[in-house]
Amino acid sequence: MPELTLIAGVARTGAIGDGETIPWYYEEDETQYKERVADHPVVVGRRTHEGMSRIRGTHPVVVTRNPDRYDEEGVTYVSTVADAVDAVAARDERGYVIGGQSVYSMFLPYADRALVSELPEYEVGSRVFPYLGTDWTVTARHAYDTFDVVEYVHDDPRSPPSGE
Repeated sequence: MPELTLIAGVARTGAIGDGETIPWYYEEDETQYKERVADHPVVVGRRTHEGMSRIRGTHPVVVTRNPDRYDEEGVTYVSTVADAVDAVAARDERGYVIGGQSVYSMFLPYADRALVSELPEYEVGSRVFPYLGTDWTVTARHAYDTFDVVEYVHDDPRSPPSGE
């Protein structure tokens, strides 16, 4: 199974967005984010995928209820965690889960790591990053000019059920 890493920019309120956009912009955060995910598969929900520009060098694995309804060159559409993990494993030993809210929640039990940009925002959004729980350990804190990236390791990630 490939290593799965949740990666998100999170406001102090837990918000990751408002369902349409991300209401803040930190160039340094965007740069470090794109550098981390470059050349790896990224797991993303359909609405998030449709609302964002493609990140150079990534292969989107898009989670949707109806994968047969979509056909986009260079994109794999799946409907289950198991199929997404298989799609990531077919391309790399590491994949990044990049949102939105329901996809983070769906992959949380199976993720090995999380990289959370703790942003100094107090925005309230309709979309939030899920609570990691007590079986995650902070292993590093990377300080940037206006925010920190906190690295968590999942103490006991589950394997996704086959044929989920």
